Amino acid sequence: MNLNTEKTIMSFRGDSERQAILRDQRTKRRKKTSRSRYVSLILSVIKPRMMLLDIGCGTAHIIQELAASNRRSLFVGLDVSPAMLKVAKSNTVKFRNITLVEGDGLRLPFPSGIFDIVITRLADYSQREAYRILRRRGYFLECSLGPDADKEIKEFFPERIERENFFFPRDLRTWKQEVCEDIGEAGFTVSAIDDYEEANYYETEEELMNLIEMVPLVREFDREKDGDRIRELAEKYGSKKGVKITWHYYILMARKS
Repeated sequence: MNLNTEKTIMSFRGDSERQAILRDQRTKRRKKTSRSRYVSLILSVIKPRMMLLDIGCGTAHIIQELAASNRRSLFVGLDVSPAMLKVAKSNTVKFRNITLVEGDGLRLPFPSGIFDIVITRLADYSQREAYRILRRRGYFLECSLGPDADKEIKEFFPERIERENFFFPRDLRTWKQEVCEDIGEAGFTVSAIDDYEEANYYETEEELMNLIEMVPLVREFDREKDGDRIRELAEKYGSKKGVKITWHYYILMARKS
């Protein structure tokens, strides 16, 4: 996969109402008491009266958490999916410092140089557009997939993987350099890039199939026809905690020159 200026990983584009509800339910079930690395890094650079844009905000869980800790800053969530924004509106109705906008991350509907911080997590976006709308010395933070994400799914559905929702670098040995070079081509100066893995456990085969369907991870996935493969996957990677699926993330921070 070539990142370049238009990036598609785990696309939210045109997500259905069912996908939005599944994603929202999954996020709420897995919500932890401790902050994620990504949210903690964003909070480290937010100051009062800053404006932050979340490209591909989905159901707005991230900006909701950020806004709760920064009542004097303004948070804008943008998503291309009306279904996602419908759920996001319900989740953020009590927040006066959150605004939701329907729009395309590849063609951002904002004037140049108005945001102090732009963030994106697992969404379609244009790196050049993110650069354009940032103020000078503004921050760009991205959380996206590393090459080992969902490797169990790749193993059992190798011929039907939705490639745009995975990260296939040009060279596994230098994938971080590849990410940094591509973001640098848009004009950014990369401050840091870090990666980590998490083991997520899916309690039932049904829950695992919900994951595959809501992203989606597998082309033409059929719960009945693909049931045997799911059972084989669950047997191999199952435990008392559930079926283990590896999530591999990287977090990148950059600034506009």
